Amino acid sequence: TFDFKNPLMELPLYLLLGAMSGVVAAIFSSVAQFSKGVFDGEEGPEFVQQAFQSLPKAAQPVIASLICGFVSIYIPQVLFFGYETLNGLFLNSNMATKDLFILLIAKLTTTAISASSGLVGGTFAPSLFLGGVLGAGFHNIVSDALQSVLNTYPDFLKDYPYLQSISGLPAFAMVGAASVLSALFRAPLTASLLLFECTRNYDVILPLMASAGVASLTGDIVEKWLDEEQRESDPVSWGDLATRINGENENEDVLCDVSER
Repeated sequence: TFDFKNPLMELPLYLLLGAMSGVVAAIFSSVAQFSKGVFDGEEGPEFVQQAFQSLPKAAQPVIASLICGFVSIYIPQVLFFGYETLNGLFLNSNMATKDLFILLIAKLTTTAISASSGLVGGTFAPSLFLGGVLGAGFHNIVSDALQSVLNTYPDFLKDYPYLQSISGLPAFAMVGAASVLSALFRAPLTASLLLFECTRNYDVILPLMASAGVASLTGDIVEKWLDEEQRESDPVSWGDLATRINGENENEDVLCDVSER
């Protein structure tokens, strides 16, 4: 269940989670750009560039499939949409913090490679997965830190029992999922409404809106710092594979025809 114990008092935690989600979304974009550059033979060591330049375009998704398949031997959760893992988190299926962040890194990398190589797929479901495991890992860290403080100083916060624990793992997993989705697609309101439908609990509105807004803002700032202009010129799309390059090529052909006439 999505139990929000005290959304107002926990608001700073959700704002921090939103900032972390924005950073994750920006890192995903940067990894996808770099991966696209590698497949196009424009990034990496010179021998890698030469190797990919000599390969046919159809070989790119084959190579990406082999990479993802190899990773899935050890981390099978990276395959497909990841809804099974996400649903488990929403149902309070706790996982070790280390395992959650391993999943985060593996899913981010394989999704970026898949999207940039031309494999069929998108980033909507993976963005929910990334946010869910990030939120769950964040919950574990904060919960363990708070429990450690209370064990060390038993009288600390004894007059404020509502501050001695935080909301459950599903709450943070859901807010994290909405935040990464918001940061990646620049749609905080849409992300908040989509995840609100999962709970129909009005207590979730403030954490969702606050975290999603901060995530979207943080994602913008970090991507500008990482050279956002490169992303604008990159054909990787965040949802479906982009057709922008094809459209630009068609426009160039039309201009050439007009100039020749």
